[in-house]
Amino acid sequence: MNANTNPTNIAAAPSVATAISPAGAPLGESPLWDEETGRLLWVDLWRGHLHATDPEAGTISTTELAPPLSAVALTGHGTLVLTSGLCVYEKTEDGTRHLADVPDSRCLRINDTAVDPAGRLWLGTMPLPHRPGHMGALWRLDPGEDAPVRVLDDVALANGIAWSPAADRMYFVDSLRQIVTTFSYDVGDGSLGPAEPFVRVAREDGMPDGITVDADGAVWVALAGGGAVARYSPTGELRDRIALPVRYPTSCAFGGDGLGDLFVTSGCRPVAPGHRSAAMARGAGSLFRLTPGSRGLPTNRMVI
Repeated sequence: MNANTNPTNIAAAPSVATAISPAGAPLGESPLWDEETGRLLWVDLWRGHLHATDPEAGTISTTELAPPLSAVALTGHGTLVLTSGLCVYEKTEDGTRHLADVPDSRCLRINDTAVDPAGRLWLGTMPLPHRPGHMGALWRLDPGEDAPVRVLDDVALANGIAWSPAADRMYFVDSLRQIVTTFSYDVGDGSLGPAEPFVRVAREDGMPDGITVDADGAVWVALAGGGAVARYSPTGELRDRIALPVRYPTSCAFGGDGLGDLFVTSGCRPVAPGHRSAAMARGAGSLFRLTPGSRGLPTNRMVI
């Protein structure tokens, strides 16, 4: 794997991003394509809003839930799984059902989550604001279980989690350490092999945040503070960098017709208050859509 910082001979591609939601989300996160409804699900973390955006009709429906609402996942029977604080719960038409709590420090919260091809839910934790000195972890919730197991310790800020098309590798972002790590992956039991550095992102290029993997095995990384999404080859070489009109993209996911659109969430809260109005005028806190010429993988669904 290539653990070098970005090569200097890669030029930024022109921005082709289109905002498909209003600006102003303090921290948009967890984009997820629901092929059954043709909608892109995402959350506004600090407001506790769950959005469902129809990119073709240009409509958005919003459900207000308890903040911090950090992530959303799909299940195999048409319901949603959401995370708030250290709690994992299922949202159905009839209400909500508690599934599990992460047995971690109350100074932490769940951040990113992802479902593997076998239906396991992976969860990363991070410190709450103004709670420095607490380290997060990476957890796995197996089908039928009511308590997750700790898989990795000593995580500074757990972020994107994704798998290769063959599900034989897992990728994991520790944002504060500026690194995307990869592991060999046993989809049969959810175990990880030794950690290998996949990409180290230079601080001047932004902080690696949410990720997704396309059908060719390339890894797409949202660069928070860097105003771009980067595409890395399966061996870690930078192949493309698509500039965005906002400084803080947070995560990305493929969806749309043929899974050929790349949706990117963003936030306006990281911007200094004095510059926030100008940033929102450029779309900070919007959901963006790009057509990068790659296609994504089908969304995995959690087995409960």
